[in-house]
Amino acid sequence: MIYEKYSLTAGAYLVKPININIPNHINIPNRKILQEEYESCLSRREGVLDELQQRMKMLLSCSCVHSTIKTRVKSFESYYHKILRRMRGGAEEQNQDLRITDILGMRIICPFLDDLTLVENLIRRNFQVVEVERKGAHHSFKEFGYESIHFLIEIPDDILSRFEIRENLVCEVQIRTILQEAWAEVEHELIYKGEFTPFDEPLKRKLAAINANLTLSDIIFQEIRDYQRQLRDQLKKRRESFFKKTQIDTLQIGSEHKRKIVSELETQTKGEIGNSYIGHQQDNIDNLLLKALNAHNSNQLDLAIDIYTSILNLKPQAYIQAIIYIHRGMAYFAASNYEQAVNDFSAATQLDQKNDKAFYYRALVHSTMQNYHKALEDFNQCLSLNPYQYDPLYSRAQVYFHLGDYPKALADCEQALNIHPESEQAKKFREMVMAYLHI
Repeated sequence: MIYEKYSLTAGAYLVKPININIPNHINIPNRKILQEEYESCLSRREGVLDELQQRMKMLLSCSCVHSTIKTRVKSFESYYHKILRRMRGGAEEQNQDLRITDILGMRIICPFLDDLTLVENLIRRNFQVVEVERKGAHHSFKEFGYESIHFLIEIPDDILSRFEIRENLVCEVQIRTILQEAWAEVEHELIYKGEFTPFDEPLKRKLAAINANLTLSDIIFQEIRDYQRQLRDQLKKRRESFFKKTQIDTLQIGSEHKRKIVSELETQTKGEIGNSYIGHQQDNIDNLLLKALNAHNSNQLDLAIDIYTSILNLKPQAYIQAIIYIHRGMAYFAASNYEQAVNDFSAATQLDQKNDKAFYYRALVHSTMQNYHKALEDFNQCLSLNPYQYDPLYSRAQVYFHLGDYPKALADCEQALNIHPESEQAKKFREMVMAYLHI
């Protein structure tokens, strides 16, 4: 009898007879030969996969994607049984390629749904993609099954050369959320490995419900993340506008120049939101706060104050009220209503005596009003709660300077520079104080 070997994967061969026409003859792969060939390549494949994992980690880190990477080289047992399954499915008789493409496997697990898009784009930009499959995309809402994006990517030539591999290796890369991964692991154990398809209707409904809950949880987590991003962006803009306002009010320049600067700032923020604020009484606190911050950052201060007041009228918990009083106080400050700003910051300190920000903002208003002794008291209280802050230290240094206490002004400025050594404004201020001290 004459035999030939044909490649399933490079370094792994299947022995099958040729030139023999035996009806209903089954060509069973020679397990021993396959295993010897497979294991002879194992260490190099592991090296290739480790190198690919390190490259992927670097790319994800540079793109600020927080993820977990799992890798595996398929065990020979799994490899062999997959060949048998493929042959049992008729691939050989139909002259289909028996090449196993998931010998090298990588799984990238991300916290949120939108991370999957970032990872997908990163893979497309940096690797040669051979194939893409979106698992679960064909399921209807009545069916259960895991979702995942599977890529086949070519191993970069430089990695193949380093390990002296001549075959055209591919790696299967799966990207999933944490919850998709949890479902896939359970499904793999219960259904795929067990070769089990539930026929019991209550059991099928339970599995579908679990999968639906996980999918819904992914969507909710993404919505929460989107909200947090919007809130963070709006808070950042609000803080920037607040500090610009304090700088403008303390500038030693003419009123006409001040009006010009204020006008420029207002022009920069206008148009960010329209008059879409309707029926805010029906909103929850989260939505109200985001709308208020949008209005605040768009210089619609009366609208912002109105929404902040609506939130306070809902009588939320004390710590939430303290936060809202701080926001409204900043809006009053932006509107140059300094007395009301002080009142709101004071209300925040009474509701939350450990809120260092409330003392800090009230100190800034006192400083703007040139009530330097009151400002000093609040800066002291703020720093007693949290002494490791650049802004309160630098601001208190300026108050000491206005009070003529140059040594303390210099000491605070030095401490501020210890936190932010590259601060140009603090460096210039230190030079000025040192000149007053003749140092």
